[in-house]
Amino acid sequence: MILRGLWERRTLSLVVLLIAVVPIASAAVGPIYSEAARTTIARDAIEAAPVDGRGWRYTTTTGGIEAKVGAFTAGAGFTGAPIFGMEVTSGGQNDQRSFSLVWQDGQCAHLTLARGRCPSAGKEVMASQASGFKVGQRIRLSSVLAAEAGETDRTPAPLKVVGLYRPGSPSDPFWFGRTLFSPTGEPGQNRADALFTVPQTRLDTYVITGASFTGARETPTGWTDYGIVFIDPARFDGAGIGGLAAMRATAESLSRTTGTIVYSRVGDTLAEMTAGTGSLGVPTLLVVAQLVGLGWMLLFQTVGDLVRARGAEIALARLRGHGRARVWGFALTEPLLLLAAAVPLGLLLGHAGAGAMIGALLPPGIPVRFPADAAPAGVAAMLGGVLAAALAAWRTTTRPVTEEWRRTPRMTARGWVLDAVVLSVTALGLVELLATGVIVDVSGRSAAAMAVPGLIALGVALLAARALPVLTGRLFGLTRRRGGLGPFLALRQVARGPVTAGSVIVLGSAFGLATFAVSASSATSGDYEETARFHNGAPTAITVQPVEPVKLIAAVNAADPGGRTAAPVIKMPGPPQMVASDPARLAAVAHWRPDLAGGASLAEAMSGLPGPAAPRVWAQGDRFRATVEHDRPPPGWEIRLSVAFRVGDSLRPSWLPLGSLSGRSGVHEWNLPPACANAPCELRAFRGDPLSPPEFRESAYVQVTVTGLAVREDGRWRSLDLPPWRVDEDPDRRGGTFAITTTGNQTLRPDNYHPRSAAVVVGDVGGKAVPGLDNSYAAPVRATVSSAAAPGLTGPGVLVDLEQADRMAYGVHDQAVFQVWTRAADPAALERALAEQGLAVVSRRQAADLAASFAGQGPGLALLLLLVSALAAAALALGRTVLALSAAARRRGYELAALEAAGARVPALRVALLLEQVITVTAGTLAGLVAGLAAAWAALGRIPQFAEPPLTPPLPHEIAAAPVAIVVGAALLASLLAAVLVSESLLRGIRVERLRDTPA
Repeated sequence: MILRGLWERRTLSLVVLLIAVVPIASAAVGPIYSEAARTTIARDAIEAAPVDGRGWRYTTTTGGIEAKVGAFTAGAGFTGAPIFGMEVTSGGQNDQRSFSLVWQDGQCAHLTLARGRCPSAGKEVMASQASGFKVGQRIRLSSVLAAEAGETDRTPAPLKVVGLYRPGSPSDPFWFGRTLFSPTGEPGQNRADALFTVPQTRLDTYVITGASFTGARETPTGWTDYGIVFIDPARFDGAGIGGLAAMRATAESLSRTTGTIVYSRVGDTLAEMTAGTGSLGVPTLLVVAQLVGLGWMLLFQTVGDLVRARGAEIALARLRGHGRARVWGFALTEPLLLLAAAVPLGLLLGHAGAGAMIGALLPPGIPVRFPADAAPAGVAAMLGGVLAAALAAWRTTTRPVTEEWRRTPRMTARGWVLDAVVLSVTALGLVELLATGVIVDVSGRSAAAMAVPGLIALGVALLAARALPVLTGRLFGLTRRRGGLGPFLALRQVARGPVTAGSVIVLGSAFGLATFAVSASSATSGDYEETARFHNGAPTAITVQPVEPVKLIAAVNAADPGGRTAAPVIKMPGPPQMVASDPARLAAVAHWRPDLAGGASLAEAMSGLPGPAAPRVWAQGDRFRATVEHDRPPPGWEIRLSVAFRVGDSLRPSWLPLGSLSGRSGVHEWNLPPACANAPCELRAFRGDPLSPPEFRESAYVQVTVTGLAVREDGRWRSLDLPPWRVDEDPDRRGGTFAITTTGNQTLRPDNYHPRSAAVVVGDVGGKAVPGLDNSYAAPVRATVSSAAAPGLTGPGVLVDLEQADRMAYGVHDQAVFQVWTRAADPAALERALAEQGLAVVSRRQAADLAASFAGQGPGLALLLLLVSALAAAALALGRTVLALSAAARRRGYELAALEAAGARVPALRVALLLEQVITVTAGTLAGLVAGLAAAWAALGRIPQFAEPPLTPPLPHEIAAAPVAIVVGAALLASLLAAVLVSESLLRGIRVERLRDTPA
């Protein structure tokens, strides 16, 4: 009988099944998509991490490296095959340099062979081309001894050079960030590039350890074994974060409790993952909760329709004397059977839909898995249908039997109690969420605003459902006098029909959520783009290897002679942050908003940055001389004088000792760095150091005046013009005189810069000292323009002239980032031009790429889920409303047939049916529009958009009108088309002959 009943009501049963399937699928999509989003965030964190943040270097001196690395990686399915190696460090005979003798599996594939071949036998090595060794030469390291049998006097083993290599890229992950060789091919002062060998060398030699030596045949001591283990992003997913945390804890424990050293910066990568996935969890949960609530509303009404459609059958069962339990079972069996069938179908559809979303919205290769919480989410969405079935069955079983058989049921007024309770709870919820932020994510930031759109949409929809009958009732008098029969019937059906209120509530809630999702998506996309434009500085930022600032400026000038498409930039992290660039070039390429700077354009803001154009002091030659006059040093004190030069491509100053002062004057000389013979070096400063005797009565205070400068070039001395001087610690001092003292020691510098650089200031910098290119925090700046945001700054900081910043600093700090900003349509062509000028390009980042990375963070992925799911729910709500209105009109078939028999014309009935549906659907859609825009106004400034909220720029939160208009217009157009089709379909079923039919 149950199956026969389902077949008799197959259209309504199918509608119930479909509408039950979609909320279940929507609820299941959330956890599936969230799991894939976690994987995306985790993989992005791995790929963005430095080399040593993507794995571990497991080092031991006690052997058994393979077993130890195997135990360390056991159970971690996301690691790649280990790269094993060994090494020992030793100085050469009669050589102060220290060599690393290294073997790393696969080494020859990562080195460029210049001459000879790779080593293949014991005691064969391959040396750097810059080392000065020759192919065939034999090298002897003091700690690596020969292992010939019978020898008692161990001598260094001869290591034969069989090949020369050119250093590979230090960014090659194979080396795990180690500096085994100089990237420029030049060994350091006391360290040479590595010598590469093979494992057999270990067996053919002994290695000295301290005062003793051991042979590799008896014990592994002496060599250091290591294994490099990388995380494979393609095998890593969100579920692996816990395993990664466990491996990190194990690595730290090993380093503390054993002689093993496990080096890694995976902890930083793990923190990045945790922050990203943590910012995803709470917003996604709130999105899923609102979608489940919307699904409950749809199921509540649709399942109620199914139960009410069986009202006559249930009444007949009651008349036949069935007990209450059997009547309830009879009433609930059909809807519960449909809901039970909808659960597996909904979960399958959710898995398929999530797969389509993941494939379209997330990067390629992200797996689609079915997490454990997907099924409970689907079942939770189905519970709304169970509640609706129970409530409808209770009403049907307690309603008078005669009422079930009335052709036109009596009208009953809706009570205000339930609506008042819902509206009160909604209002309280909004106050709590917006005022107190009771819901936070793992970082402690409030995510409560993500629940606001659902509450506002529900509240507005309830008010609209109450207001629509009242408003249409006010038009009753008008339709009595004019307009014809169609509007007369339509308005009364809207005002008194049982379907109107429910339809408006469902449509208003669904379209409110959809309107908010579209508004939030457009506003957030704009915020991402605006933030990316400011943080990137220009459309494209090209990062280059560090070079001397003068060379960076010259290279950009040569690569872009017009000065309109490229700007040299050096960024210091601060705080406060600092961006130094060429003012004119920066004004041509960088992003700027005059409204954030009091209306000043970027060209106007940058015009005040250039400082003094006084010439620098250049010296080219092999020896430097300084003539000085000074006070007589106090008895027992030694006063040492030194001078600082900036040399070639070196980013740090070279301090040359000029000797100790004696008497009242003197001439002091010292050899210049070798690079100064080929290219001019810049004199930066004079400084002295007082060295006290063991006992003294008076402190040292010696004034020194530089009276002459000279440089020797090609054996001849050439005088240098004395520049105007300044003393950093005493700005009023001039004339080349400075003090050397135990307290307040002074520095003499050429006066070719302003001590307080002009700057465009962002944020609360005040009198804080800016870092300077050398990170010395030398002095505060003079604000020429204050702005709420500036290109390249992600927080409080300054924009300064690169030329002046370079003159002021002694050198450039290691943390400085060297970039070239460009707005060129073809950045690759600029990169080639920069390479021709000797700049090595490291990476390129476009503002669009940065905006995409923001969208790939947790909050952005949660908003994307809300957008797709809300639009799908709105389409479902629209379809359900049209079907509900159609079913209600069919139930009035006898009434419409009677009207036709009484003389009503078909056009009038067509207008009545069409206008009824259009009014209801339009009211629900417009209520949703109002609710969505109200939610956007209330919540857009509060919802999480970034995993780490940016300090600058101020976010505009501008809603694009076009997407909202498209959604609302498409909804109204679809509803109008559906109303026309449904009206025509219903009119064909209206015949006078139906009045002769016996009611079911």
